[in-house]
Amino acid sequence: MKRQRGASKFEFAVTVAILGVLAAALLVRLNDIQAEAERTEVDLTVRNIRVGIQLAIGERIMRGEEGRIIEVAQASPIDFLGHRPRGFTNGRFAEASGQWAYDPVRRELSYMPRLPAAFANATELHWRYVARLDSSGRTVGASLVGLN
Repeated sequence: MKRQRGASKFEFAVTVAILGVLAAALLVRLNDIQAEAERTEVDLTVRNIRVGIQLAIGERIMRGEEGRIIEVAQASPIDFLGHRPRGFTNGRFAEASGQWAYDPVRRELSYMPRLPAAFANATELHWRYVARLDSSGRTVGASLVGLN
């Protein structure tokens, strides 16, 4: 009787098939993790901008400088982040994936996702920076409002 050394072709094919299925599952999961990471990064950036705006307004109120709140409403919302977000461009439009931009004319912050599928296939995300006015028309705050 002939003694076999090593694995047969069938055993090798089964091993390769199992590794292929595991690799495919790993790649799908990795893509999901990257999408979640990008959603989290965008969400945290926007939240930090909003908190920075609130802190700047609160600081002026604490100092009794309510008349200077209009300066907050007229500035770029990126100024209240503390640092430029990764991929920020001074242009009016985000030109590449993963890039942020602020258009001072339209007062819009935009982001072009690296993975559009993470944002319901949106090719660009937009927020408008608006001043909040009281009944007499005086600026009393500012906020970043999502447009999509």
